[in-house]
Amino acid sequence: MEMNNDLLKNQHHTIRQLIQEIEEEVHSGNLGQKAFDLSLKISKLSGILVLHLKSEDEYLYPALKNSKNGVLSKTAEQLYREMGSLSTEFLKYKSTYMSAAKIKADIPQFIGESNKIFSALKNRLNTEDKRLYQHI
Repeated sequence: MEMNNDLLKNQHHTIRQLIQEIEEEVHSGNLGQKAFDLSLKISKLSGILVLHLKSEDEYLYPALKNSKNGVLSKTAEQLYREMGSLSTEFLKYKSTYMSAAKIKADIPQFIGESNKIFSALKNRLNTEDKRLYQHI
């Protein structure tokens, strides 16, 4: 059980690193030249994020929702419900920008959507770290 918790915490770290790498490239300019590399990093982030969400859905959240700690149980239930829409938003982002051509097609829109989704993901990771992961 402890190993799974460590795995989930390590995935948070990896997700943060990939988001930071993508954000640094997005904000450094020359996105037309970097579009292919960005599309690969988005795909890599998606792979880790999908695995992480599956682990949380099947392991972490069911355990926490059944916790004898009422506050923890309610927090887990609330965060679980909220995650559905963020997951859907990320999958839409990924399907739109996992190709270099789609990134190049509208770079300002890509930048705006990247900023929005990564801000939401980082907020989510921080919320889980503060409100859930400190208890596991």
